[in-house]
Amino acid sequence: MADIDADADTAREPWYRWGRRVLYAEMLIAVLVTVFSLSLAFMGQAGYIA
Repeated sequence: MADIDADADTAREPWYRWGRRVLYAEMLIAVLVTVFSLSLAFMGQAGYIA
């Protein structure tokens, strides 16, 4: 699988760097919410969800 940043000569728009950071931050938030939700479910505190 080719690396996205393998071609260093490609000129990118200024928003590209910030867009990637925002995307990675959103992925991290989604993982944290998932872990929190699963921990509540396994501890029996999920309320009406489970």
